[in-house]
Amino acid sequence: MSIDAKILKLTSGEEIVCAVSNNPDKTHIVVAHPMKIHARPKVTVDGSMSESLSLHRWIHFSDTENFEVPKSQILTITNASVGLIKFYDYCIERMKKEDKELIYPTDEELDEIELEEEYEDFFDYSDTMH
Repeated sequence: MSIDAKILKLTSGEEIVCAVSNNPDKTHIVVAHPMKIHARPKVTVDGSMSESLSLHRWIHFSDTENFEVPKSQILTITNASVGLIKFYDYCIERMKKEDKELIYPTDEELDEIELEEEYEDFFDYSDTMH
C-alpha cells in the first residue's frame, strides 16, 4: 500500500500518524486512517532501555476513514520514518481485515436479546427477605 504517512503533534499532546489530504478549507486539514501513537519505555534482556511502539485507532467506533482536524489544534507536522510507515501500513491492512471479519447481529437477533434482557429484569428478584 505504501502511504505517504505524516506524524501530527496535536495541542492535546497526542501524536497521530496518518495520511494527509489537501483541503481547500484553510482552517482544517483532512486526515485519513489516523492512528494514535503509543510509545512506552521498556527494559531489554540486557538491562538497557528501549521504546515499545503501538498504534491504536484514534477515533473508535466510526466507519469513517477521513476526519477533519482544525489547524489550530496542530502544533507540528512531520514525515514519518520508513520503519513507521511500514508498521502503519501493516496496522491499516490488519485493521481493514478485522473489520471485514466482524459479524454483526441481525435486527431479529437484537430484538431477541432485548426481550431476554427485559424478561430477566422483570423476573430478577432476590430470595433474601428483609
